[in-house]
Amino acid sequence: MPVVARESQMIRAARPAAIARENLGTALGQIQEIPDPPGDVQHVTALIAQALGSLFAVQSSEPEEPAHVQGVRAAMAALSQCLERLQDVTVRGREIDAATGTIARTLAILYPISRVQERGPLPSEPTATKPIPHDTRRSTERVGIEVDVGFASESQFYTGYTQDISEGGLFVATHDLKKIGTKMAVSFTLPDGYLVSAVGVVRWLREYNDLTDDISPGMGVQFIDLSKDDRGAIEKFLTVCPGIFIPEDVL
Repeated sequence: MPVVARESQMIRAARPAAIARENLGTALGQIQEIPDPPGDVQHVTALIAQALGSLFAVQSSEPEEPAHVQGVRAAMAALSQCLERLQDVTVRGREIDAATGTIARTLAILYPISRVQERGPLPSEPTATKPIPHDTRRSTERVGIEVDVGFASESQFYTGYTQDISEGGLFVATHDLKKIGTKMAVSFTLPDGYLVSAVGVVRWLREYNDLTDDISPGMGVQFIDLSKDDRGAIEKFLTVCPGIFIPEDVL
């Protein structure tokens, strides 16, 4: 008889789905403010409604039910089409740009959830993934952790993964490097499945070097807007896992 994972081992996506639905309500309002919207923009409304229905199915189901996983995937598929249509609109305006940014941020929220769902049951205990060399030049603790990250800058949606995290920020391994000072929405899941959704700013870059191709390029992102609950979840993770002091040139 196959072993069925306990409900507690599966990620509960209802909270991220609720956050995403709230974002999509904002996007609909932004689209409704567009004067004389072109045909592509009008079709965007139908795609958002489709995504809202899929996310409602996530909220109305349990983690072990197919709708809990399929709903996230279906919402992302609809919103990916939505983002492409909005990005292709040639006549831009404040409302178009605002809606495009909202959809990009919503995809950033759903992406890490979809990746965790693909991997199946959560680990029984959160652990750091790798040791980080000790350096006493700063007092901020960080923990090595590799989880998928969705991030959005202006009207674009990108993906990457973390290599370490601290109370102050994280390193996002990605080839899509942004300029220092760029603000972005960043979302990721902690090993226990909790979704952190924050606003950060790029503080430093690590560019690709073919002489050290074993070291990932990426960005050091500092949190500048982090909710009390999200900060508490990060602090709890750092308490459970062994922390190491962060060097002066990283977060």
